[in-house]
Amino acid sequence: MADMTPSEAMKIMENPSDYTVQERKDAKAVLRKYSAVTAGDKTTGDKAGIKAQMMRGGVANKKVHMYSAGGSVMDNLTAGQKRMVRAMAADNQK
Repeated sequence: MADMTPSEAMKIMENPSDYTVQERKDAKAVLRKYSAVTAGDKTTGDKAGIKAQMMRGGVANKKVHMYSAGGSVMDNLTAGQKRMVRAMAADNQK
């Protein structure tokens, strides 16, 4: 297994009936190890295990929000609650 490359492991997995059980197990282990190392490199170029940082999304309802992949903030207020908030804001400005 130590000498097996990922390309050799792929050949074994394409025709498993041509190889012994131990060779198939070794090939699976090599592919599993290889995929874990390169998983982070495929999309972002980051090394495996490094979490993508969240972007600062903005402020809504006086709270700072963070977004990892875009999006928007929903305040989930009913129409009456929104009118009340606007009325309170208008009264505070006077």
